[in-house]
Amino acid sequence: MGSFLVNAAQFSNVTQQFKTDAVSFDTRFGAKAEQAEGKSSFNTIFQSYLDLYNQTNELQIDSERLQLDYAAGRTDDMLAVILAQEKAYASLNFTVQVTSRILDAYREIMRMQV
Repeated sequence: MGSFLVNAAQFSNVTQQFKTDAVSFDTRFGAKAEQAEGKSSFNTIFQSYLDLYNQTNELQIDSERLQLDYAAGRTDDMLAVILAQEKAYASLNFTVQVTSRILDAYREIMRMQV
């Protein structure tokens, strides 16, 4: 299974752009009023996505570490290796789907005329 690692500089640039757009969006459309009503702001949703991304990345790293340990003979627990691979794979698929939905929503919001 391939790795889903991203260059830290690229991730930082994309993250910063989304944060800038999120603040702009929240400012323009009154996120404070939404928060007072108990609704989530774009920043909150985006932070949740970043947490999901980081968790997926950690699962990928753990899976690769277990694969290397098994290949080097440091562990003989094949079940743990397979479970780690499946967790990483399922998490990656979920993250890709969420990413797609977020980008679709972002594009739709940017197309709105105010």
